[in-house]
Amino acid sequence: MMSLVLCSDSKGSGSYVFSLWNHSSGGPGSGEALKEKEAGHNIMAHSSGVNEHHLRCNALFRRHSSGSTMDRSWYRPIQHVEGTRRKFKSVSLEEESLRSMNWLNLEPKHIINDNVYGSVKVPSPIDKIIDTAEFQRLRNLKQTGLVYRVYPNCEHSRFVHSLGTFSLAYTLVDKLRHNQPSLNITPADHTCVAVAALLHDVGHGPFSHLFDGEFAKRCGSSFKHEDMSIRIIRSIMSKDDIRESFKDILGQGKDYDDNVQFITELISSKPFEFKNIESFESLSNQQKRDAVKEEWVSAVSGRGPEKSFLYDIVSNSDNGHDVDKMDYLLRDSKASGVAITFSDQSLSRLLDHVRVVTDPISGLKRIGYSEKCQKEVQSIGDSRQELHSKVYQHKAVRFIEALMVDALIKAGPLLEYKGSNNDLFPLSRVTEDVEAYIKTSDFVEQEILNSSSPDRRMIEAQQSLQKIQRREIGCKVGSFEMSPKNATQSGGIENNEMGATEVSKKVEERMRQILKAIDEIEGLGGKLANVNFTVMHSVLGRGLDEKTHPIERQLFYRGKPKDSDGQPMEGFYVDEDYVVNNCPRMATKWEIFVMGDRCLKDEDNADLVKYISKALRDAGEAEKFLTPRKRSPPQEESPDPNCFVPAKRRLFPTK
Repeated sequence: MMSLVLCSDSKGSGSYVFSLWNHSSGGPGSGEALKEKEAGHNIMAHSSGVNEHHLRCNALFRRHSSGSTMDRSWYRPIQHVEGTRRKFKSVSLEEESLRSMNWLNLEPKHIINDNVYGSVKVPSPIDKIIDTAEFQRLRNLKQTGLVYRVYPNCEHSRFVHSLGTFSLAYTLVDKLRHNQPSLNITPADHTCVAVAALLHDVGHGPFSHLFDGEFAKRCGSSFKHEDMSIRIIRSIMSKDDIRESFKDILGQGKDYDDNVQFITELISSKPFEFKNIESFESLSNQQKRDAVKEEWVSAVSGRGPEKSFLYDIVSNSDNGHDVDKMDYLLRDSKASGVAITFSDQSLSRLLDHVRVVTDPISGLKRIGYSEKCQKEVQSIGDSRQELHSKVYQHKAVRFIEALMVDALIKAGPLLEYKGSNNDLFPLSRVTEDVEAYIKTSDFVEQEILNSSSPDRRMIEAQQSLQKIQRREIGCKVGSFEMSPKNATQSGGIENNEMGATEVSKKVEERMRQILKAIDEIEGLGGKLANVNFTVMHSVLGRGLDEKTHPIERQLFYRGKPKDSDGQPMEGFYVDEDYVVNNCPRMATKWEIFVMGDRCLKDEDNADLVKYISKALRDAGEAEKFLTPRKRSPPQEESPDPNCFVPAKRRLFPTK
């Protein structure tokens, strides 16, 4: 007869499971077994079906207390796992700290099927946030905006992306909590990171980045969706039922408000952009800690520098390697069918080798990965650029976006949304009121198309949208890659977007000169004068500035991680040789492309399009818009073979 006996020590430091043993083979019947019991182990029956049997087992222990040395082959204790703990309902945790630390390991309130991770498990009380109107609105916002017009399967929503980001953040923090107990990650820490991941995109408007990008610019607004996310988060977390649900974890009163502040900081703050970081390396450890603390408290207030690693997880402005990006890379690649180097296996490997390490420059605790994961980390930035080039900024997508912006600008004053105090806000001013804002969604397209307004602006807006429906998106005339020098010279090294805009204006001006010359040379009689052309530019970055590859700012660790001394290992940055040999000289690409009227697609104009395209490229090369990209020469070898110059020094040079 087989049986399973569960034991836990009286100090509450852990619990163990005994292996199955056979009563007919002797089983527990020695003095050693009794000594184990007398040393503080309590034998408990764990199922009503075997209670009587375990009473006989206890009697067996007592009866053989003076017996000879037992055969211990049946006794193989293994550390108790959480799944087993849930099965044994009679097991109780004696210490309050253990009960509180295991709140997230309860059975999930919801298990949601997901086509990327299989399932997303949502525990209580986080499920309460999902059931709010503010979060449910994300079902009506497509994750990739108008990309679905080119890649039909890209119809997934911000709702599923937010759930996926939550799942990754939840898992990552849970791994850190188990692998490095000395980090003292509390339930409040875990909850705040999970909530921030869940709500990080709740402030997006219609068609996602189009709304706070070109549309906001045309309206003369500096609106950013991150700012609206913070306002909506505060609105959600201030609801009485949400406060009540989270009070046992986030506290009440000031404690609750401080944790809400921390949630907003996890989305929008930039705590690692220190003003004087170049001078940190010359300081002593104590001076470095003091300097970091002084700048830290002026940047964020949600958590102190001892919990700095939590700011790396949801929205990482320092290197871009956050769970938000990891989720949308996998999700958007799967939906579009465009293959990227970052894969499910890459994600799994990173989660298996994530640890908190110490930054050798600032002394802060940061998220780090094993040095054997360098290729997986590098693939994050590379995959971002790949998706921007082939999916997000596809030439047809960009042209469709231009038509949509025209429609929103024209119809915007006629579309009104009720906000607080029953005030009405037009689309161009809807960002001024949270209640009005959450009523907007991608359905604004249908609002315009279904409108019966006789206003000329509405009719013109409908015509723009009808062009999208009929796929009258014009013809690509030509394109080329800009020189990095030209792309940045106007806006400065910190503003490649401004530089690219200036180059676009130059190309547009040059384009008109080319068309005029062709018209005169070919004797077309002004045929090209009535053809409309649109010049667009794309900035295809890896998430940081034009020269910095994200891996240059990522910390790694060597060897097998350990947490025995209670202090994280010291991390390191990749050296210059790695960057030169594995990364392109410029981390960002700039592309210019010219779209002409649909009439250019006619067979009669095929030769004309080729002529224009060649003339445009010749002009671009002649004016050095297009420059061959060359790899940086390797640095001179150091006389000390163990000495290397981290790539990070290029960002923060020392004297």
